[in-house]
Amino acid sequence: MGKPALVVMARVPSAEGKSRLSKVLAPEQRETLQWAFLLDTMEKVRQLAGVKVYIAATPPDRINELRQALNPRATIIPQPNGDLGQRMLSALYYAHGLGYSPVILIGTDTPLLPTAYLTKAINMLDKYHVVCGPALDGGYYLIGMGRPREGLFQDIHWGGSDVLQRTVNACRRYHLTYGLLEPLSDVDRPPDLLALAGKIKKMYPGHPDFPIRTGRFLAKLHFRHS
Repeated sequence: MGKPALVVMARVPSAEGKSRLSKVLAPEQRETLQWAFLLDTMEKVRQLAGVKVYIAATPPDRINELRQALNPRATIIPQPNGDLGQRMLSALYYAHGLGYSPVILIGTDTPLLPTAYLTKAINMLDKYHVVCGPALDGGYYLIGMGRPREGLFQDIHWGGSDVLQRTVNACRRYHLTYGLLEPLSDVDRPPDLLALAGKIKKMYPGHPDFPIRTGRFLAKLHFRHS
């Protein structure tokens, strides 16, 4: 294994974000939740020894705001224009161009992603060309590879229910070996948030993977105790 890197694909939180949660959260609550997800994710990835961490952020004109909210030593790069696939590919090329391999990409919508899965993904890339973490909605919460593979980010309807399947099909088409992590749920809709609240309620607060800020936010919501 070479020098691994992890890139967190992040949107700077706003009151307009997470609009699919608008039935249960007010705009300012959605923004607070997004900050909780982002800060908990950064707390988690900082636990990884020997892994360079980048944040690929959008929109570019709010990166300074993000830099102030995070550890000032965090390396933040702007996401370019384009669809999600083009932006992920750009992040892969950036890290790989600086000599890092393998490179793992994650988002911030999976607050219960275990740190052990990140280490496992990096180790799996000693064996496979590509590693994905399946999301229960048909996408993926993680993708990693030894070098950028453009074909894995083409002809995909991002946000659709067949993103993972199309990615797996592309791996087969290009004769790339792939490994899969255990599936996890993203948090996009009210039922996802309710399920997350129930899972966090059962977690030991001292657990290394406990999302402190997310748990604190959800504890203030009535359905947290339903």
